[in-house]
Amino acid sequence: MKDDIQIIGMDLGRGYVKAYSEFNSMKKECLFKSVIGLGRALDFSNYENPIYVEVDNEEYFAGMLAEKEGYTPTRNSRDSKTTATVEKLMYAALNEIAVADNVKIMLGVPYKLFKKTTLEEVISKYKDKEVKIKDKIKGGYKNITIADISIFREGDAALLWEARNNPNNNNPIGMVSVGFRTTELSYFDKNLKFNDKRSKTIEQGNRSALEYVQNVLENENIIKDLNEIDTSTDYEDLKQNAYRVLSERVAQDVEDNWINLDEMDVYIAGGTALNMNFDKNFKIVEEPQMATAKGLYLVGTKKFK
Repeated sequence: MKDDIQIIGMDLGRGYVKAYSEFNSMKKECLFKSVIGLGRALDFSNYENPIYVEVDNEEYFAGMLAEKEGYTPTRNSRDSKTTATVEKLMYAALNEIAVADNVKIMLGVPYKLFKKTTLEEVISKYKDKEVKIKDKIKGGYKNITIADISIFREGDAALLWEARNNPNNNNPIGMVSVGFRTTELSYFDKNLKFNDKRSKTIEQGNRSALEYVQNVLENENIIKDLNEIDTSTDYEDLKQNAYRVLSERVAQDVEDNWINLDEMDVYIAGGTALNMNFDKNFKIVEEPQMATAKGLYLVGTKKFK
């Protein structure tokens, strides 16, 4: 039956995994760091929302548990959505929010990767795949079939979620999605018509700020991974300074690309936005870290009819 298929919006970013779904009156979502690591026996009561799964005879941690306790912790650092790391993160997300045996996934990709070859790679890798996931902490198995999968631009998805209850979009809109390594500039003419010519990907993001902090610490003989710096509360002054500079750089990039700002509504999305401040009339969207995943779910409900 159609109602037996669960549609999931999934944003497998370089910094965090975000997924969202509504199914049989239930709202399911997850948010965890894009890190995996080989698992082992632990007292998991000391950790908040620990993720430890087994798939294809491989046991691994995901999220903060992988960063802190996993052997060979590996973060998602490549563009491709079909790497072994991304695949493991996808299954970890499915373990968190899938409640149906059959799912259809709308997967977010950056503007520059929204093309036929990317779609073909994703479909070839995941479509019709059957996966058995064992939860090593809570116990039990999930037997999941990925009945279908498609891709959609991340920036567009975030805007669609923000504008879902606003039928009157009489101004051009810009969506600035600040990710771990890149920032997506998505431009929409009136009535939410996507403008490809005015949209682009900029190689600037959360990583830029974290690398500044990392370099300062290295000069003091303190060696920290970017992920550690991201979640640490020990270097707040350095991080605030770095995000202040990043905010100004992003604002300049926006001004350079969209010279008609006075007639536009500009929105900021992405988890990094939570750390940023703008003196311009930019609006941070509701739930900036989850907006893309929720928008992808909306797109999925229309795509997978």
